[in-house]
Amino acid sequence: MNHNEPLLKEADRCVKCGICLPHCPTYSLMRDEGDSPRGRISLIQGIASGALDSKQASRHLDRCLGCLACQAVCPSAVNYGQLIDGFRTTQDKSRRQRLTHHLITRLPYRGWGRIGLWLYRHSGIRPLLRTLGGSRFRRLDALLPDQASVGRWNQHYSPVTPKQGRVGLFTGCAGRISDRQALDAAVAVLTRLGYEVIIPGDQGCCGAMHQHSGDPVTAAAMAINNQQAFGEKGLDAIVYLASGCGTQLIKQPFTTPVYEVSQFLNHCCWPEDSVLSPMDCAVGLHSPCTLKHQLKLADEPEKLLLRIPGIRLVRLDRIECCGAAGSYLLEQPDMADALGARAIQQVPVQELQYLATSNSGCALQFTREIRKTGYPIKTVHPVELINNSLNDTQ
Repeated sequence: MNHNEPLLKEADRCVKCGICLPHCPTYSLMRDEGDSPRGRISLIQGIASGALDSKQASRHLDRCLGCLACQAVCPSAVNYGQLIDGFRTTQDKSRRQRLTHHLITRLPYRGWGRIGLWLYRHSGIRPLLRTLGGSRFRRLDALLPDQASVGRWNQHYSPVTPKQGRVGLFTGCAGRISDRQALDAAVAVLTRLGYEVIIPGDQGCCGAMHQHSGDPVTAAAMAINNQQAFGEKGLDAIVYLASGCGTQLIKQPFTTPVYEVSQFLNHCCWPEDSVLSPMDCAVGLHSPCTLKHQLKLADEPEKLLLRIPGIRLVRLDRIECCGAAGSYLLEQPDMADALGARAIQQVPVQELQYLATSNSGCALQFTREIRKTGYPIKTVHPVELINNSLNDTQ
């Protein structure tokens, strides 16, 4: 029996109708069938059956973002995510890919990582490496947030209003650097609403990066670690901020329900004295692919932000994919940059004070692209604006 039989069986469900094509960011950019969902399914069929063995074919498959916009519109309900992840388990990982995943998912949890980041930002190392490191290094450096830090959190934060629950906060790996301000804002908002917040010190990466790059064994080990970290804590909910992490967390058998932070804040009870003050600002609201196509929670950040009096939301619905897509931002730099440049063209930068997005990678991508425009727009997570509005009432 062909060990690729499950892949072939799922791939055979695709009728090659092409309805997915206009929804695929890489196809709309490249106009190459090899970079379309049905083209990639055909390539998987050829490789899995032994009829095709081509590095060119693998190049097209490597350029898939995994955004699953195609899966969301497929009339045959082909599980494209299962196909692309399954195919990648059959492929050898490059040394660079393994090193990239290790650095992203392990470094933020290391104590020496905090020291290294501080030295990099505050000594003469950064300008020296930018000069000697070449264009690839300068590109990576440009992704580093201005306020990046890897500080420690307490493992317990008490509510500042009458207690109404106990929640665990998932911090993620890259998010511990890129989302530090958003995570701090989440703690502030949750405790203000009467929630005790627990941040387990032994939690780790969600495993999404490994799952989608063909390493389900490591992803499963990370899932077990997080189940143990958040288990037996007496939690009413586990809350996450990055939608990319959320797609992996909701698949794991936690004994506690898992919520995206906007979703949780929309459904919890707000104390009467937790009044949001007006904000006279225009906010571009971006919905990450993971929030739209996999979690189906695209409306939650909008519902949350509309609680703020005076806020003007501009929905950035015309953006297909910003090109972040986890480690894609690092592993496919040319495609990621082209998609990022196209995405920023859909943003009315001259009208906005903030751009709000609910995923770490998207925030990094937009921050860099906004920087190029010269407009003073701040990229934020929606919960940061809620925290700003709450603080103004104190």
